[in-house]
Amino acid sequence: MGEDGAPAAKGRIHMRVNCNISSLLANNNLSVAQTKLDKALERLSSGLKINSAEDDAAGLAIANKLHSQIKGLDQANRNSSDGISVIQTAESALNETESILQRINELAVQAANGTNSLSDRQAIQSEIDQLTDEIDRISNATEFNTMPLLDGTLSRRSYSDTDNVSMFYVSSGVKEGEYSIDITADARKATAQVDFNAQAITESGKIQINGADMTVEPGDTDADLKSKFISLCDAAGLDYDEATGQISTHGYGMTQKIEYKIPNSLVGVFSINNVTAGADAQAAINAGFGTTATLSTDGNFVTVKDIGGFEMTIELGENMVASSGQASVTATQKVTQMGTMTVQLGANEGQVLEVDIPEVGVHTLGLDNLNVCTQQAAEDAITRVGKAIDKVSSARSVLGAYQNRLDSVVTHLDSYEEDLTSAVSGIEDSDMADEMTEYTQQNVITQAATSMLAQANERPQTVLQLLQ
Repeated sequence: MGEDGAPAAKGRIHMRVNCNISSLLANNNLSVAQTKLDKALERLSSGLKINSAEDDAAGLAIANKLHSQIKGLDQANRNSSDGISVIQTAESALNETESILQRINELAVQAANGTNSLSDRQAIQSEIDQLTDEIDRISNATEFNTMPLLDGTLSRRSYSDTDNVSMFYVSSGVKEGEYSIDITADARKATAQVDFNAQAITESGKIQINGADMTVEPGDTDADLKSKFISLCDAAGLDYDEATGQISTHGYGMTQKIEYKIPNSLVGVFSINNVTAGADAQAAINAGFGTTATLSTDGNFVTVKDIGGFEMTIELGENMVASSGQASVTATQKVTQMGTMTVQLGANEGQVLEVDIPEVGVHTLGLDNLNVCTQQAAEDAITRVGKAIDKVSSARSVLGAYQNRLDSVVTHLDSYEEDLTSAVSGIEDSDMADEMTEYTQQNVITQAATSMLAQANERPQTVLQLLQ
């Protein structure tokens, strides 16, 4: 019944053959279900919910950036591990160098004992010479992937606009920049003038210089005396200029001296005149250093130290002030980062660590012309070797700090990479449970739609029955 109480109109049944609406509806639903089923199959088979840009354009862009960063972090991790290997190689070589220095120190202490004869000290000197040669060999031969490590190749570069000035040592606490000092007095070696006359020999005797001695005997010629004197200078750690007759110490500084003893019977045979003591250079800070920096000199070396691990040692040449004709000479050193080993620690530009591995050879350790053939020379050698051990220990400490930092970098990169990988997974990986549910649902709908499409396509056949 209708709302007005009249009988309700019965609906008409339309039978058309030109347009099968039911079939179109069923076909559209089947197409939609099939598309969703295909997408579910794609995600299940690939494990990804973003297989093309149409799936999630923004998500794809983010995921690609994260993938790039993850690959960069993975390589940075390997870079850091390689850096650790380099440092371990260098530190192992320094460990051996330090062991050699400990042995040299032991030999110097032995040579300083007054019970040793010259021949005993010469035997000790022979071993020390071999050991110092080995230090230089280690410095030159220590390599990683054919890259020298301890010959100064991986140390920061510095250069000077001043002649006869070179950087001897620069610590990692020294920043890039220009540093100047004023040299007001040259360092000097101890020197003396030597003359001898074999014709004045009347009896045997011994001449002693800096603890080393030579025996003069009747019958010795000038050539004999010269040969003996050259051997004496070698034992005493002195240089002898045969042309001028001048002797001089190897090193510079106030600790350098020439002491001699000539018996009265040989005064006419051998004479030493114009003896001058060694002297340290004199210098003052000019520019580039902090207000708390302090300067000290040792022979021809000028060292400036400051807070924050700042230490710079400059080596001066001979007669810088004297040859200039000026009251002072300004020596300028420019320190750069060139030469250091750069370790790329991250995926982005600028995420680097500059590793400075100092040169560790006989010269940079201050062990040139190390001599223990006299007691005084042996005492001096003990001091010099002690300073060399301190330098190597300091270098090992710096390398240890680098290694600890790189160990931390590796740990951080592992964690960072894990977090980014998790983020990428959340963006582009399929949830297999959800996708399987979707697949099952769309599979059922597809089957139902296929069945309904078949039935819808059969409906026009009923119209034909009316026409028969």
